Amino acid sequence: MDTMDTENHETLARALFSIAVERWHPSIVNYELAEIDGILSSHAILGRALSDSGIPASEKREIITDVFGSILSPISLGLLDLLIEENKIHMVKDISKSYRHLLK
Repeated sequence: MDTMDTENHETLARALFSIAVERWHPSIVNYELAEIDGILSSHAILGRALSDSGIPASEKREIITDVFGSILSPISLGLLDLLIEENKIHMVKDISKSYRHLLK
């Protein structure tokens, strides 16, 4: 991971935490991030598909909706949408780790 990704995942984690404090429950978002990371880690083909720059973002959004749409808060879905748009889904693990540190 490059320096830009490190700065970005920490910034995204802080922004997500701020939104969760204002509009949702930070501990629930933490749980959701861990679930997303777990699913992407245990289903490598899913992670590869969502990371593949050859697959249009619109198709990736459909996959996200199918897999996560009924189980995640709008906040977590919004993060995934942003990561899909920027082709940075690989940052989920680091965002989750940074977010967890903010809960302490």
